[in-house]
Amino acid sequence: MTKSLIPVGLFTLACGVFASTAQAADLRASPVLIDPGPGVRTATLTIINEEQTPMKVQVRVEAWSQQDGQNVLVPTKDVVASPPFVALAPGQHYLVRVVRTAKAPPKGEEAYRVLVDEVPDPNSNTPGAVKLIVRQSIPAFFSDEPRRTAIVDWSVAGEGTGIQLVAKNRGTRRLRLSDVSLESNGKPVYHQSGLVGYVLPGTTMHWPVGADPSFAADKSLHLKATSDTGAVEVSLADAPRP
Repeated sequence: MTKSLIPVGLFTLACGVFASTAQAADLRASPVLIDPGPGVRTATLTIINEEQTPMKVQVRVEAWSQQDGQNVLVPTKDVVASPPFVALAPGQHYLVRVVRTAKAPPKGEEAYRVLVDEVPDPNSNTPGAVKLIVRQSIPAFFSDEPRRTAIVDWSVAGEGTGIQLVAKNRGTRRLRLSDVSLESNGKPVYHQSGLVGYVLPGTTMHWPVGADPSFAADKSLHLKATSDTGAVEVSLADAPRP
């Protein structure tokens, strides 16, 4: 099985309802990744109101896992945000603490998402427009292990009218994958720019890559992508086929 050993380490989601005219608030959060290091239980997050009007913001934390190739978020009390609600004046910066409150030490690398949501103001509606609700989803990781590495087995599998790229992480650290390309006999057959997703430790993720399903049996398939530490380049010639 083909392997990639990569020490790795934003997922920003904006969602809402569009009308004839849409207005989106400027809500920013920094940093875009929280990883305070072994034994550290507290990190800080700066949220910024770049609007010209006041804004109310809710900050909460959910435990993040991956099951059957899907991201799963569930409420948790092991990590909390303080304060959970903030009222921001125009242009104001505010520091929020993200604290691991669980008494037991982390088992491996624990994954969470810090969700920063604008709270809609029902009194600020503009006729003919719907205001977009903005969410920042910040990955957060806590671990006591000083050295963590993603060990990823790559494969492809047929699915309906296309194929999937499959990544199985046997390591102790997440893998962040972006800018994915597949080549067949040196010619590009698929490309996706930007963030593709994460593979958490001990999980398997798969992403549709839109190629002809016959490529699932193509022994010349070659994967090119990027991680936080640089290029990923893997021959899929020896990867298992369905």
